[in-house]
Formats: sequence, C-alpha cells, structure tokens
Amino acid sequence: MMLNNSCYSFRHKGFTLVELITVIILISILSVSVFSRFSGTSGFAEYTYQARLISTLRNMQTRAMYDNRDGYCFKVILDTSATPAFGPPVLTYAPIGDKDDTCGSAIDYNNPDYLTTNATEMSKEGVGLTTTPNFDYIDFDGLGRPKQGGADCSASCKITLTGETTVSVCIESEGYIHACE
Repeated sequence: MMLNNSCYSFRHKGFTLVELITVIILISILSVSVFSRFSGTSGFAEYTYQARLISTLRNMQTRAMYDNRDGYCFKVILDTSATPAFGPPVLTYAPIGDKDDTCGSAIDYNNPDYLTTNATEMSKEGVGLTTTPNFDYIDFDGLGRPKQGGADCSASCKITLTGETTVSVCIESEGYIHACE
C-alpha cells in the first residue's frame, strides 16, 4: 500500500511537456502585444494633448460663464504654425487688472502646464495642430457659447491634433466641447 501512495504523489509533482509549451506560447503572445504599448509614446501624445485642450477650453468657458464683466475676453489661442501650441493670453482677471491683456493675441507661457503647452512641447512630440474652419483663437460668451469674433462655430468647430494618430476636439455652436472623430 505504501508503495502505491508514493508512486501516485511522485507522478503528479511536475508539469507535462504540453503544459509547459502552452505556458511558454501564452507568455510569448502576451509579451509581444504588451511590448508595443510600453515601447514609446506611439500615439499616446495626441490623446494627452487632446485631454489638455479639452480641459483648457472648458476652463475658459467656465470662466466666461461665471464672469460677465464687459470688455474681458475668455479665449484660448491656437497656434497652428510649425511649433504648434495652445493656451490663454493671461489668467489674471483681477477686478483692477488690465482687461485688454485678456484679449491679447499671444499665449502666456507662464500659465500652468495643465492649461498651456509651451512653445516647443508639441513639436518635440511630432504633434501638429489644425483648425476647421480656419481660426486662430476661440472666445466664449457669458452662456459658454463660442463667440463669432474668434471662430465661426455656427455649425461646429474642430481642432485636430495629428502625429502618429489623429484625434480631434469639437466645439458645437451651443458650447458643447468634446472629443470627436
């Protein structure tokens, strides 16, 4: 009796050759598919800038809806040149501040990173920026709608970020800002 128990337990202490080969094949398949995700930015930069742009646009839109003083601009500048960038001209809306600064035509690169890209950040990642219809900035009114002075969004405005992949941000005429195709 003792001999049968020892043979029985000895026989089930290892893996069979079929089990080992199956595990090796599964690990190989997983490593090949996961490696491409961790081997570089490969398209992730575009999605990061898309999220930052949506955040920036919604931030300025919210500021416009909460601050209804005349003469202040709540705009995001979109630089579509060889060194693309986006951001507001200033973030200081102090009661005694210079309201003309809020309507400037240049991005203030001293703004926080979550609202502004720096002058070379997007070009280093190989990401370009285009707008449809063609516009250089978008400004919001007190109801959060895009103003006609900046971009004509009567149908819809689209900002496209192009690199290894292409992603877009749409601004509808009623002010809805969202990721789109």
